[in-house]
Amino acid sequence: MKFTKTAIAVAAIVGSVSAVAQTANVTLYGYINTSLESNRGSQSANAVGKAVTSSTINRMTSNSSRFGFRGREDVGGGTYAFFQLENSFNSDDGGIATNAASSTAVPSGNGAAIMWGREAWVGLGGATWGEVKLGYGLTPYDDVLGLAHQNIGSTGAQNRNNGVSGGPGFGFNQLFTNYGRGGTAFSESQGNFDARSANAISYASPNMGGVTVRTMYSLIQEQAAAPRARLWDTAVIFANGPLTLAATYALHKDFGGLAGVVTGNHDQNAYRVYGRYNFGVARIDGSYDVTSYKLATGTLKMKYFDTAVQVPFGASNFGIQYSQRDNGASWAYSPPVGFAAPTVATLVSRWTIGGGKHVSLVYDYSFSKRTQFYAYYSSMKNETGAKLNTPAIGIIHKF
Repeated sequence: MKFTKTAIAVAAIVGSVSAVAQTANVTLYGYINTSLESNRGSQSANAVGKAVTSSTINRMTSNSSRFGFRGREDVGGGTYAFFQLENSFNSDDGGIATNAASSTAVPSGNGAAIMWGREAWVGLGGATWGEVKLGYGLTPYDDVLGLAHQNIGSTGAQNRNNGVSGGPGFGFNQLFTNYGRGGTAFSESQGNFDARSANAISYASPNMGGVTVRTMYSLIQEQAAAPRARLWDTAVIFANGPLTLAATYALHKDFGGLAGVVTGNHDQNAYRVYGRYNFGVARIDGSYDVTSYKLATGTLKMKYFDTAVQVPFGASNFGIQYSQRDNGASWAYSPPVGFAAPTVATLVSRWTIGGGKHVSLVYDYSFSKRTQFYAYYSSMKNETGAKLNTPAIGIIHKF
């Protein structure tokens, strides 16, 4: 009898939780992307002031594997409340991801594991006036940068902004700086623009004949004394039929570093334009980006462009992409290559030889709408002679 009562109580609790979830329209979702890679990196004497160094690291990598909850509730008058909570996990070893973009740890105090490292926001929306969100999430600049991602996701060496775009470093320069997340120190010091930001207010317009506008203002460092880092991003995207066009501008005020080097408080800005046309038999796209860092010793600027073609063939998709920038940081400061970040003086003196080139060949095959196999080969090289070559295979499953 006691067992029966317990069973009835458990059933009642489960039933009530399920009813609440249905009323609130809460969805559990996820994405698992695991690859096998062979990374061979080399660094020339010109880059480090000593003999040539090289290393090969074979590894299994969790590429932005994640799970999350999202929900929506109509509150009347055409208005709805909605939320999203999302975090990463390491599909290669089962651990908690220390960086929201990958399973690779991040230096400079930005590697704290947090509960919702990818999304944590709540908002109100309406079909006639758009959506307002409060909390932590992707910037409008990243919305435009993300349009250039090919089918297999935003991380991995094949991706254009994992080599020479989106940040000043070279080769596995961490994606997504994640400004101000979890109160971690120096989270405004990386100088990347493909980022998430905490303490943010975001507005997205409704679709107006194919045009959408999103803007975000972020109180990154909530303190009275300097530095008080702030971020303001705005993006405009036009998507109608086979044509997609986009432009974005990002302004960073009172930021404290660049490429993992503490440089002193300064302003940063970037703008990017993007275009794509889908011919059906092939999709062609490209981006152009200009980034500036206004240090006390003068302004450092870099220009970047990319182009790519994807060709579908049944369940298969073939792609080739190329990207290039003229200046930048000439090292990678994160695994697997293990290049060390220099002093500020070295950063400035070698900026003009930190340009890079990146080419990748990508293939993917869709078993279904949720399961995909892929393979790629990526080759990066910068003007100091530093190189990173990576062949990889992987599997993606969505739920």
